[in-house]
Amino acid sequence: MYENIFNIDFYRLVTQMLPIRRRKATFLHWLFCMVEPLIQLHQEFMQFRDRTNYKLAHTPQVFSIENVLNDSFDRVQRRIFIEDGIYTFPVYFYDRADDKPVFFFDRADSQPIRFYDRKSLGKLDVDFTVVLPTGFNISAAEMIRLRALIDFYRLPDKTYTVTYG
Repeated sequence: MYENIFNIDFYRLVTQMLPIRRRKATFLHWLFCMVEPLIQLHQEFMQFRDRTNYKLAHTPQVFSIENVLNDSFDRVQRRIFIEDGIYTFPVYFYDRADDKPVFFFDRADSQPIRFYDRKSLGKLDVDFTVVLPTGFNISAAEMIRLRALIDFYRLPDKTYTVTYG
């Protein structure tokens, strides 16, 4: 919005603030040396501002997290994507109000019904899966960085896994 507020040419500012009769080369260069730490601080501030604006521009939405991951790890080909997770529905057992018999296995289907307790359902269910391309070599340190980026942008109640595919 107000980008020009932060564009400061300190050398020009020092030159303009100095009275004309004092604008000698040695004195100007001495003042430029005095201003150099301020210029370095300003550059660090601008880098911090750019990083913060980048973080603020991205949200927990899927396309936004995909963009962040591709910007960080696969800048050229942009092959990292996010899929929906697989939800395992719990099996309905018995309701005392119904007072009906319980059947677990239908021989016509010839498929057994799997039973899970609440803890194992929590481990099986993931809200989304981050899919890295096959052949994408990522070190342990980069995997930690990838998970940190996902944790920063995802909603707190969402779970995820990282797979190759």
